[in-house]
Amino acid sequence: MVNLVRREPSSLLDEFFNDFFNRAGVPARAVELPTVARARMDVIDKGDRFEVLVDLPGVKKEDIHVTIEGARVSINAEAKSEKQRKEGERVLHAERFAASYARSFELPVEVTEEGAEAKYEDGVLKLTLPKRAAVGSKRLQIR
Repeated sequence: MVNLVRREPSSLLDEFFNDFFNRAGVPARAVELPTVARARMDVIDKGDRFEVLVDLPGVKKEDIHVTIEGARVSINAEAKSEKQRKEGERVLHAERFAASYARSFELPVEVTEEGAEAKYEDGVLKLTLPKRAAVGSKRLQIR
């Protein structure tokens, strides 16, 4: 049994040699690519709201899904790149790109949908999530 481990190229030299062996007709190593990448993010407490910045490179905004349940936030996105070919074109080499991103985390307090905003620009998703107003306890008077 062969145990294959995916190793990221550590330098341009590694990438060059990987490409060289592929061009020379040497069979490429069988590698298992991760199905879901962990999107990088920042969560900032702005007092009355949270600001969440998530890097989602290559994703179209219609492929981003955000779910909020109380204090739990889940973000899922999918990126694909496909090139349209003209009829009669002779393709010598073609590569495609696909990636899935997912993040799920819990904030220190619950947030509300009222006033919540989501903007996506230049590969960065920005969520503005207002904190839910704290419900004060009420002391009952015993008669």
